[in-house]
Amino acid sequence: MSHAPEGTGAEPPRPEAHGGAGGGPSDPPGTGAEEQPSGRGLGGVLRQEEFSVGDAIGGPRGIIESALPTLLFIVLFVATGSVTVASVAAVAVVAVFLLVRIVQRQSPSTVLGGLLGVGLGAVLAIRSGDGTDFYAPGIVINAVTLLVLVVSLIAKRPLIGLFIGLLDARVQDWARDPDARAVYTRATLLFVVLYAAKLAVQVPLLLTGQVAALGVAKLAMGLPAFAVIAYLVWLMHRSLLARRDRS
Repeated sequence: MSHAPEGTGAEPPRPEAHGGAGGGPSDPPGTGAEEQPSGRGLGGVLRQEEFSVGDAIGGPRGIIESALPTLLFIVLFVATGSVTVASVAAVAVVAVFLLVRIVQRQSPSTVLGGLLGVGLGAVLAIRSGDGTDFYAPGIVINAVTLLVLVVSLIAKRPLIGLFIGLLDARVQDWARDPDARAVYTRATLLFVVLYAAKLAVQVPLLLTGQVAALGVAKLAMGLPAFAVIAYLVWLMHRSLLARRDRS
C-alpha cells in the first residue's frame, strides 16, 4: 500500500520508495511515517481534519527522495545509453540521501530500504546490460504487495483496516463493526486496483525492454496515483467517523 509507504510497523501500501528498484511498503507496505514529521504519510493524514496532498506523500523531501533516483536513471540512460552510468548515479543519489539523514540524526530506515532496492536493481541491470532489470525488484515488490492485499481480503481482515485500527483508537473495534469492516474492505480494494494496474502496465514494458517508458510509468503510477488513493481512503475514513459521531 518515500517515500516510499513505499513505516509504522503495520503500514499500508505506499509508492515504491527511493527510485527504480525499491519499493516501499514498505512492506507490507508503508508510509515511512517513523522518520517523517508528525502528520505526514497516510497514517498522519488519516488523523487530520483536512486532507493534505503534500503530507500524504511525505512533503517535498519525500517527493525528492522517491522520484529523483528513477528520474536520474531515465535521464542518464536516454542521454548516454549506458546502463552502468545510469545505475551507478541512481545508487549514488540514494546513498547521499542516506548520508544526509545520518548527519541530521534522522531515522535512515526507509532510505536504507530504498538503497537496498536500488542497489539490487543496479546490480541486475549492470550484469545483464538490460536497463529494464533496474526496475525488476520494484515490480516483484508490487506483485508481493498485491498478493498480501488480496490474501487479507480473502481472510476478511483487510490490510487497510488493520493499519488504521492500530493508528486510530476510535476505530479499534472496526473488525466487529459491519459498517467499518465494509469501509476498510473497499479501501483495501482501492489499493488492490492500484497495484494490479501497476503490474498490468509495467510488466509488459519490462518484457518488451522499454526502459524509458517503464521509468515514466513507474513515476506516474507512484506518488500521483498514491495521492489519489490516499485521498479516497481519507474520505472514506472521515465519513465513517462522522457516521459514528451521529449514532
